[in-house]
Amino acid sequence: MKREEILARSQNENKGKDIADMELAKAGIRAGWIVTVCLALAAAVIDGIVFGRAAFEVLFAVMSGLAVVFFCKYAKRKKTHELIVALCYTVASVAWLVAWLLQMKNG
Repeated sequence: MKREEILARSQNENKGKDIADMELAKAGIRAGWIVTVCLALAAAVIDGIVFGRAAFEVLFAVMSGLAVVFFCKYAKRKKTHELIVALCYTVASVAWLVAWLLQMKNG
Protein backbone atom coordinates (compact mmCIF):
# COMPACT_ATOMS: atom_id res chain seq x y z
CA MET A 1 0.00 0.00 0.00
CA LYS A 2 1.36 3.40 -0.97
CA ARG A 3 1.69 6.34 1.38
CA GLU A 4 -1.04 8.23 -0.48
CA GLU A 5 -3.46 5.30 -0.15
CA ILE A 6 -2.80 5.06 3.58
CA LEU A 7 -3.31 8.81 4.00
CA ALA A 8 -6.53 8.75 1.96
CA ARG A 9 -7.89 5.81 3.97
CA SER A 10 -7.01 7.54 7.24
CA GLN A 11 -8.66 10.78 6.15
CA ASN A 12 -11.76 8.88 5.05
CA GLU A 13 -11.98 7.03 8.39
CA ASN A 14 -11.55 10.21 10.42
CA LYS A 15 -13.88 12.27 8.17
CA GLY A 16 -12.01 15.52 8.56
CA LYS A 17 -11.50 15.26 12.32
CA ASP A 18 -8.22 16.39 13.75
CA ILE A 19 -6.85 13.46 15.76
CA ALA A 20 -4.57 15.72 17.83
CA ASP A 21 -7.54 17.90 18.83
CA MET A 22 -9.59 14.83 19.71
CA GLU A 23 -6.80 13.48 21.92
CA LEU A 24 -6.41 16.86 23.63
CA ALA A 25 -10.15 16.99 24.27
CA LYS A 26 -10.07 13.49 25.75
CA ALA A 27 -7.14 14.41 27.99
CA GLY A 28 -8.92 17.57 29.12
CA ILE A 29 -12.13 15.71 29.87
CA ARG A 30 -10.20 13.06 31.79
CA ALA A 31 -8.36 15.68 33.86
CA GLY A 32 -11.59 17.57 34.51
CA TRP A 33 -13.35 14.40 35.63
CA ILE A 34 -10.51 13.53 38.04
CA VAL A 35 -10.59 17.03 39.56
CA THR A 36 -14.40 16.92 39.84
CA VAL A 37 -14.36 13.55 41.60
CA CYS A 38 -11.60 14.60 44.01
CA LEU A 39 -13.31 17.90 44.87
CA ALA A 40 -16.69 16.23 45.33
CA LEU A 41 -15.22 13.64 47.67
CA ALA A 42 -13.34 16.34 49.59
CA ALA A 43 -16.59 18.31 49.92
CA ALA A 44 -18.34 15.21 51.25
CA VAL A 45 -15.65 14.68 53.88
CA ILE A 46 -15.62 18.36 54.90
CA ASP A 47 -19.42 18.38 55.06
CA GLY A 48 -19.24 15.42 57.40
CA ILE A 49 -16.68 17.08 59.63
CA VAL A 50 -18.22 20.57 59.72
CA PHE A 51 -21.93 19.76 59.72
CA GLY A 52 -21.81 16.34 61.35
CA ARG A 53 -23.64 14.62 58.51
CA ALA A 54 -22.42 12.56 55.62
CA ALA A 55 -23.03 14.00 52.16
CA PHE A 56 -24.43 10.79 50.72
CA GLU A 57 -25.87 12.65 47.72
CA VAL A 58 -22.37 13.65 46.60
CA LEU A 59 -21.05 10.13 47.07
CA PHE A 60 -24.03 8.77 45.14
CA ALA A 61 -23.39 11.16 42.25
CA VAL A 62 -19.67 10.38 42.11
CA MET A 63 -20.17 6.61 42.20
CA SER A 64 -22.89 6.81 39.55
CA GLY A 65 -20.61 8.80 37.27
CA LEU A 66 -17.77 6.35 37.75
CA ALA A 67 -20.11 3.43 37.03
CA VAL A 68 -21.13 5.06 33.74
CA VAL A 69 -17.48 5.61 32.79
CA PHE A 70 -16.63 1.95 33.32
CA PHE A 71 -19.79 0.66 31.61
CA CYS A 72 -18.83 2.79 28.57
CA LYS A 73 -15.29 1.42 28.67
CA TYR A 74 -16.65 -2.12 28.89
CA ALA A 75 -19.02 -1.50 25.96
CA LYS A 76 -16.06 -0.53 23.76
CA ARG A 77 -13.31 -2.82 25.03
CA LYS A 78 -15.26 -5.88 26.24
CA LYS A 79 -12.73 -6.48 29.02
CA THR A 80 -14.06 -8.36 32.02
CA HIS A 81 -12.27 -6.22 34.60
CA GLU A 82 -14.03 -3.11 33.23
CA LEU A 83 -17.39 -4.80 33.80
CA ILE A 84 -16.41 -5.91 37.31
CA VAL A 85 -15.33 -2.38 38.26
CA ALA A 86 -18.53 -0.94 36.73
CA LEU A 87 -20.64 -3.37 38.76
CA CYS A 88 -18.74 -2.50 41.95
CA TYR A 89 -19.34 1.20 41.37
CA THR A 90 -23.01 0.44 40.66
CA VAL A 91 -23.37 -1.41 43.96
CA ALA A 92 -21.66 1.46 45.78
CA SER A 93 -23.91 3.94 44.00
CA VAL A 94 -27.06 2.07 45.04
CA ALA A 95 -25.76 1.85 48.61
CA TRP A 96 -25.13 5.62 48.75
CA LEU A 97 -28.56 6.26 47.23
CA VAL A 98 -30.25 4.12 49.88
CA ALA A 99 -28.22 5.84 52.61
CA TRP A 100 -29.20 9.25 51.23
CA LEU A 101 -32.89 8.34 51.07
CA LEU A 102 -32.78 7.02 54.64
CA GLN A 103 -31.00 10.17 55.74
CA MET A 104 -33.73 12.33 54.19
CA LYS A 105 -36.46 10.18 55.73
CA ASN A 106 -34.95 10.36 59.21
CA GLY A 107 -34.50 14.09 58.92
